[in-house]
Amino acid sequence: MNTGRYIISQVVNFVHWERLKRLTKKYAPHQKIKHFGYRQQFICMVFAQLTWREGLRDIETCLNARPECLYHLGFEKPIARSTLAEANEQRDWRIWQDLGL
Repeated sequence: MNTGRYIISQVVNFVHWERLKRLTKKYAPHQKIKHFGYRQQFICMVFAQLTWREGLRDIETCLNARPECLYHLGFEKPIARSTLAEANEQRDWRIWQDLGL
């Protein structure tokens, strides 16, 4: 029985969210984010790394399998594979490099 916090929540606590917000303004000042922000993208990629997911379809399937957990991670809607693909393709990778984890 799990009495502590999940590993993903422990990893996410290392991130300085204010720094991520500043980097977002620096690298993508005009990009409009509707429901899938940089924080959600980061959490998806951390999840994929921790659980050894092999593709976007695999990430989408596993994250959407437990919608109640998605809500607690800060997701408003279920995650779509196309949303993940667009975010990874269009957003500047230097944000993650400068975040410095």
